[in-house]
Amino acid sequence: MPVTPRNTVAVIDVGSNSIRLLVARALSSSAFEVIDEARYDARLGSGQAGGNLAPEGIERGIRALTIMQQLAQAHTPEHLITVGTEALRRAPNADHFLQLARDRTGLRIRVLSGFEEAHAGYLGVINSTTLTDGYLLDLGGGSLELMTVRERQLVEVQSVPLGAIYSRETYLHNDPPLPREVRALRKAVLRSFVPGKSPPVLFATGGAVRNLARIIRIRRKYPLGRLHGLELSRKEVRRLTRELAAVPAEARRRIPGVGANRADILHAAAIVIDQVMDLLGAPTLTVSGQGLREGLAWQAIRGESPILPDVRAASIAGLALANGVDIISAEPTVLAAAALFDAARPLHGLHDADRGLLLDAARLAGIGMHIDYYNRDRHAEYLVHSGDLHGYTHREVVLLAALVRWADSGTPDLAPYRAIIAPDDSRRAATLAALLGAARAIRRRTPSPVLDVAAETDGDLLRIRLTARAPIDAELHELERQRRRLEAALRCRLVVEPLPAPTPAPIA
Repeated sequence: MPVTPRNTVAVIDVGSNSIRLLVARALSSSAFEVIDEARYDARLGSGQAGGNLAPEGIERGIRALTIMQQLAQAHTPEHLITVGTEALRRAPNADHFLQLARDRTGLRIRVLSGFEEAHAGYLGVINSTTLTDGYLLDLGGGSLELMTVRERQLVEVQSVPLGAIYSRETYLHNDPPLPREVRALRKAVLRSFVPGKSPPVLFATGGAVRNLARIIRIRRKYPLGRLHGLELSRKEVRRLTRELAAVPAEARRRIPGVGANRADILHAAAIVIDQVMDLLGAPTLTVSGQGLREGLAWQAIRGESPILPDVRAASIAGLALANGVDIISAEPTVLAAAALFDAARPLHGLHDADRGLLLDAARLAGIGMHIDYYNRDRHAEYLVHSGDLHGYTHREVVLLAALVRWADSGTPDLAPYRAIIAPDDSRRAATLAALLGAARAIRRRTPSPVLDVAAETDGDLLRIRLTARAPIDAELHELERQRRRLEAALRCRLVVEPLPAPTPAPIA
């Protein structure tokens, strides 16, 4: 049965490398917020080359589950979901571990099939990214799933035991590995997968993927702290793979960004990822910060319809809800912004994608007020940069944050984000911010006395007609404050005409 708003879902993922906890609170049927998370590097699958879970791995696993169970129960979740993946699928003595876990912690672990694991990972990614047609790679400690996605639907799953731990223990016996060992691992990847006919668009999830992205982000001196949505080029991945495979674990551990717990297996993961990119002909890899645990949470929250119909709309609404903004009350401003944008098309020459960003910014422009009214613009920018915002490229995140930051005054400063933005984005942001400022001025009060917003252009003239049911001196004053930057951004003259509401005809 789907979870109702404000209820919580706890998911424990018993993986080959780590055991992880996610606790999510449902904000609505299309949004949740993470309220707790934990990770324990149990290495359950370490030393499993012979098939059985090693005694040391079992003890580490039970210790981790004890911790995760205690943390999860502290939130009294309505749903507590515990799943196991490749290490438990493959181990002949998995039943012993499952019974031990139940006896000591009370947790009933459901061992997922390769397809079930892939499908949950797919849900986490498809509900948080722009992936429509292409491939999804999910790399864990034990298994690797390569999924084909068409029109946002999962159409094929190829699951093989080529996770980071398994690949290192099976193929890379020396540290650093010998060239023939690296070649053997690459050949294993080639033997395991048959590319489909989808475009070479590749998204990827998993701890190793995020660790590689963290290293590359540090090296780029990337201005955004987000890993979710970061694009890694084929050249960057190949160069980093060669570097990681050329040195021993102790040297890897000293590379900025390498997780201390992954130094002995990250080179194996990088080789596998690099070979998959080569196999698919993918020029880039886009990182997803969500995967299996989030996918299981979506299944609990949304029931039999776990796929979000519109990732962006759900994400905007979720970010607003999480920050105390009533998104419904923002709709009059959204409508005013749309009217201004559409009327001014001959002046600004922007596109429908820009219109979408403007309307999303209109929905989010108030999110900083619950932190500090007097610095609400800066807080709004921070919340967009770092919040749980999905379905947007990093460039779009930068533009959206600039609009909410500069919604009421000033000119957006995109200089710190030169590595992300397009050449014309400074003009684009200035124009959209000016339009947003005018829309917010028109809807200065809630409820608004303005009944209708009509706008039109005539040469370099922008005429705005406001039909109101009461005097709108406050709105006209705010529009006058916005006049200079709107005229500068659109290179136009602005005329505002207030109109009284028509008098209802008498009833005969």
